[in-house]
Amino acid sequence: MKRQTSMARRRVFVAIWGIVAVFVLAAAAAAIGLVRRTEREALRDSEDRALRFVSGAEAALNRTLIGIDVLLADMGAVLAPAVASDGSFDHATADRLLRGVIRRNLLLRDMVVIEPAGAVLAAARDETERLGVPLSERFRSETAAQLSPVLAISAPVLNFVTSERALYFARPLQLTPDRRVLVVAEVPLPLITTILAQGAEIPGLVVTLERDDDELLASVPSFDARLGQRLASPLATEALSGKPTRAAGRLDGAPSILIARPALYRSVRISAGIPLDAALAEWRQDRNIIMSVAAAFVAMIIGAGGAAHWQLGRLAGARLEIAHAKAIMDRALASMADGFLLCDAQDRVVAWNERYLEMFPWLRSVIGVGVSFESFVDVAARALVPDDGDNAQREAWREMRLSLHRSGYGMYEQELKDGTVIHVIERRTPDGGVVSVFRDITAAERELARAKGAAEAANRAKSQFLATMSHEIRTPLSGMLGMNTLLLKTQLSDEQRGYARIIRSSGKALLTLINDILDLSKIEAGRVELTYVDFDPRRLLNEVAASIGTRAHEKGLALTVQFRTELPDVLLGDEARLRQVLSNLIGNAVKFTENGSVHVDVAHRTIDEQRIELSVSVRDTGIGIAPDVLPTLFTRFTQADGGIARRYGGSGLGLAISRELIELMGGRIAVETDAGRGSTFRIMLPLQRVQSTRLETPDTQFDAAPDISGGGLRVLVAEDNEVNQLIIRTMLTQLGHACDVVGDGSEAVDRVKQGGYDLVLMDIQMPLLDGIAATRQIRAMDGSAGHVPIVALTANAMVEERAAYLEAGMDDYISKPIDTKELIQAIARTLDKSGQS
Repeated sequence: MKRQTSMARRRVFVAIWGIVAVFVLAAAAAAIGLVRRTEREALRDSEDRALRFVSGAEAALNRTLIGIDVLLADMGAVLAPAVASDGSFDHATADRLLRGVIRRNLLLRDMVVIEPAGAVLAAARDETERLGVPLSERFRSETAAQLSPVLAISAPVLNFVTSERALYFARPLQLTPDRRVLVVAEVPLPLITTILAQGAEIPGLVVTLERDDDELLASVPSFDARLGQRLASPLATEALSGKPTRAAGRLDGAPSILIARPALYRSVRISAGIPLDAALAEWRQDRNIIMSVAAAFVAMIIGAGGAAHWQLGRLAGARLEIAHAKAIMDRALASMADGFLLCDAQDRVVAWNERYLEMFPWLRSVIGVGVSFESFVDVAARALVPDDGDNAQREAWREMRLSLHRSGYGMYEQELKDGTVIHVIERRTPDGGVVSVFRDITAAERELARAKGAAEAANRAKSQFLATMSHEIRTPLSGMLGMNTLLLKTQLSDEQRGYARIIRSSGKALLTLINDILDLSKIEAGRVELTYVDFDPRRLLNEVAASIGTRAHEKGLALTVQFRTELPDVLLGDEARLRQVLSNLIGNAVKFTENGSVHVDVAHRTIDEQRIELSVSVRDTGIGIAPDVLPTLFTRFTQADGGIARRYGGSGLGLAISRELIELMGGRIAVETDAGRGSTFRIMLPLQRVQSTRLETPDTQFDAAPDISGGGLRVLVAEDNEVNQLIIRTMLTQLGHACDVVGDGSEAVDRVKQGGYDLVLMDIQMPLLDGIAATRQIRAMDGSAGHVPIVALTANAMVEERAAYLEAGMDDYISKPIDTKELIQAIARTLDKSGQS
């Protein structure tokens, strides 16, 4: 084995350094490719910038030349007042007219009218008349000899007066039929360079304005020594295409990116060049960074290879030890008489023994290291409940098995198809895994298992009975509370309204008792589901205290709430269940206190960054609790003694349900009491922080008028109870909706087929055809009738029953007794979901 291990180690060494070499070569190739790509991008970016600049500079130059040309061409009309009818020329008038032109055109420094021989006839500036215009005789004669007048541009000339270089733009003018003169406009060379530069900030950019014979007229930056001279390297014809080329710089001859274009006046052209050194200056810095990063990466790869090489030696020894330990464990597991299964913290199989597969042979085809335990449960559920028509039983067994396994402290007995009874014990390991031991207890425990099954069946029957009876009671209670609500909206005397309010209060008390019974049945059946939402703990406590404050005030008690610490603005938890527990504890404190006060003390402590523990203490000065009844205080259907029940009333369910709800949410409840002096109930509940802004305060006004906006719907109501029919019809009419009522699901199906309804309110329990069956028939219809929104009307409160309504195709549900606000909200949610308005 050592020789095989040594050979395997050498192969791994070769593989490691081979991988290192591949990564080093890949890093080098990537660095070189990146350097070349960034170089191309830098050159392309410089070309794009130069091309954009040339386009702008050419357009600005063309506008300037056209403006000067048009101005000179119009000078005949401008100077017309200075020419007399006999052909004489008024110099004073001409000077005045030229000065006016200069004032209107800031680009020009001077305007001059000269003879072809050079004599100044008129000028905008007096000094020009004295000193003349420094234009060559050749320029004057060639311009004057033009048959078709065109704009002529001089070489850069030094002005006699300003000692500043300027360009002179000239055009021949037929002053009189027998007299031809030249009109000349002087433009300072700095203004020309400003037009060429266009405020560009391109590093290294060189711009030139040249004649078509390569004579330099202007440049940016300025090279005065070269002005008026021909440049050494003539531009080729293809270089004037306006596309970027590689060529020598026009002034310094350095390798450059060069772009040249002829102006609108073909005698001049503009060029822009960026030396390659300037274009690649930033790229060279990036290249150095890229190569440095690549070198560091290569060093890291080589270092990682060395570390892997060193670590391999340690791993080889560890693997030998692991293999030895595994062999010992395999022998131990094989010798066990019990089945064994080990899962890791992610509920995936780690190890098992042959005895486990002998007990559950249907797992042989799926078992393997890394297989999820949930897949085992799926296979076992199909094997233990083979009837595909009994999906409910199969799913119930599956959920039970997963729940016990994930608890980490499960213990149960499973009877197989051949009558074998397997006792299962599961415990959590320190690393979060689960170890399961399966023992065959068929002979010793069969009778005990049967007795336990009978007890559990009786308990389930009791829970189902409680749920059924609660439903049957809620139906007439729904009618009573609904009619009472409608009665309160009518014109009543104060005495009648007081009686009606007493009826409502008594009905709601009865509804609270029924809800407690339902909560108890759901807890016993393991069907309580928590609904986690974001809520404001301070607002919740204040609202509960405010709702009970009226009773405390009527009894003359002081009810106060004190916050010992600054609570987080928003927490995540089951707000409704927490409200139920707090209402019960504070309500009990007020109920059992005749004199004094009830004080609610609120604090919290930090568990970790994500969680806090909320602590709420309810202290009263009431009758207290005798020490001998404390052990049964949280037991269902019990109170301290019969006298208390007769005096204060109550079912004895409140504290029992509160304790089970708090424990279900992961908290705990405790009590401290002194008989005759008062009691303190304290709950400690872990809750999760929420990174959110403060929640908006909802409208909790009990008698707030419902919002009846958005009426005008045509609603079909399927309800067999005549009282409930009247209640729902009245509510919908008050909301502005049209309403048709039927008493059976089959009638509802027929009405929907006829069409024209915007919404269906469907009772669940009806004769002939119930609400779920009617909904399925409606959803099977073609066209718009099959998509009409349906809201369930139900007195059932079990979560799985409501889930069945949605699965049948209903869009929402409302619990009986029906509240107007809840009806409005359900209609709005349903229509919004279906896309109606």
